[in-house]
Amino acid sequence: MTNEQLIYYIGSGTDHYFSMLGNIRGSENHNREGLKWTDGHVECVYSVKLRGPDYEKEIGGLINEVKAGELPGRLLFTPDSAPPDLDVTGPFLKHDGFTAEKDYGMAKELRPGMTCPAPPVNVDFFMVKEINQLKAAGSIFNSAFQYDFFSFGHYLDIFNTSEAYFYLAEYNGIPAGACLALHGEGFLEIAWAGTLNGYRKKGIAGYLLNMAEKDAVEKGIPISVLSAFPGGVNAYSRVGYRKICEIKIICYNPA
Repeated sequence: MTNEQLIYYIGSGTDHYFSMLGNIRGSENHNREGLKWTDGHVECVYSVKLRGPDYEKEIGGLINEVKAGELPGRLLFTPDSAPPDLDVTGPFLKHDGFTAEKDYGMAKELRPGMTCPAPPVNVDFFMVKEINQLKAAGSIFNSAFQYDFFSFGHYLDIFNTSEAYFYLAEYNGIPAGACLALHGEGFLEIAWAGTLNGYRKKGIAGYLLNMAEKDAVEKGIPISVLSAFPGGVNAYSRVGYRKICEIKIICYNPA
């Protein structure tokens, strides 16, 4: 696939992920021309499409809406948010309270015949199908990512959607790692892959991703995408993902 195609799927994966979060209890999806966002428990402007031609005025309007509390104080800009030569972060940083970070969009092409490497004998991996397994996966996500607002009810809402698949790893019978994968139109989105302290650097997350990828291949899905924190890029690279693009993140935290 070309880089342009991969960027499209990364953006589609981001849209799919946040729209899913916007449908769980306590959150709500919003959509207007050029913008998609969630609010409630999950607050994020996850899709921005600047239309121009007066980009400075358009960005200024976003700044004013964020300051007024009319839009969430977290905005994501992907490569298709604006022309490549446009500085989207500079105007925000001229105003007090705004900061800029970045994640990386990564992708891995999937092929028929992919198999999962044999896991260590003391580790078991399986798709979550029972409530007690879902509770264990949710506890792992909350601990690994310090998610203090996701309850079991939120995970149950996700579990009950047709496109979400949870995977769980047990190390000597103890839940140690979990993964959430979302099936979109022609792509797999790796939403979360976390391992508890004490069980890291054992390849557990990689095996979980391999299971999700294999299941996606069996359904004819050719590409897997994800968003990675800068510190996680090397870990995903080791299991076959390539860094494709930057996702710029603007945050507003007034004093």
